[in-house]
Amino acid sequence: MSEEREVKLLSLVDVLEPLSEEELEEVYTRCPTFSLDAGQEFYASSEHDGGLFLIEEGHVVVHKITSSGKEIKFAVHSAGTVLPALRLQDVSARALESSVLAFMRREDLEYFLRRKPQMGLRLMDLLAENLCLMDTRISDVIHKRVSARLASLIAWLINEEGIVEGSGDLVIPYHYTHEQLGTIIGARRVAVTLAFRALQDEGAVELRQRHIYVKDLNLLQRIAEQEG
Repeated sequence: MSEEREVKLLSLVDVLEPLSEEELEEVYTRCPTFSLDAGQEFYASSEHDGGLFLIEEGHVVVHKITSSGKEIKFAVHSAGTVLPALRLQDVSARALESSVLAFMRREDLEYFLRRKPQMGLRLMDLLAENLCLMDTRISDVIHKRVSARLASLIAWLINEEGIVEGSGDLVIPYHYTHEQLGTIIGARRVAVTLAFRALQDEGAVELRQRHIYVKDLNLLQRIAEQEG
């Protein structure tokens, strides 16, 4: 991958938004980039202590294998976001698809924070947003039906990742499986399948070629707000 393309991808990472092109080029120089195959683990506490993973392309999942051999998935992170290495203590991380990441060591993070304090503020805002999102997910699990939780998640994914096709339709470009969606909203795959069918029947969403299309965003948001 060329340096120009690498720098372009780095410019799309949320926490790096305050950096100039020259500073992004320095990030490229100081922070090694690596590619992952689908299913490949990438976190090692001895190598990544205290730094930041910069997700340039693809999706990664934070997960843990229980003593009984069952996998618990905690969160899915997409391109353009960061994943603090401290988040991965006592858990694991792997790529859901072919992905490209860079790793910013703690000393490099401190270096850029000193040079560009706005980056620290941006990082703080993003971590606060993540905490608010976790609070919302917990509240949803307690107070909402699976269909409302799923509607809330799809609306959020459209806001974060959605694109508008030539026809004007809103679509989530990444193929999320029902199991992955269930991981995020705290529901079993079968329950997600039934909830998705209900959203389709109401005319809020549609599945085409394994991708989620939103047919009526206002309706989807109204369903997302329903409790009980």
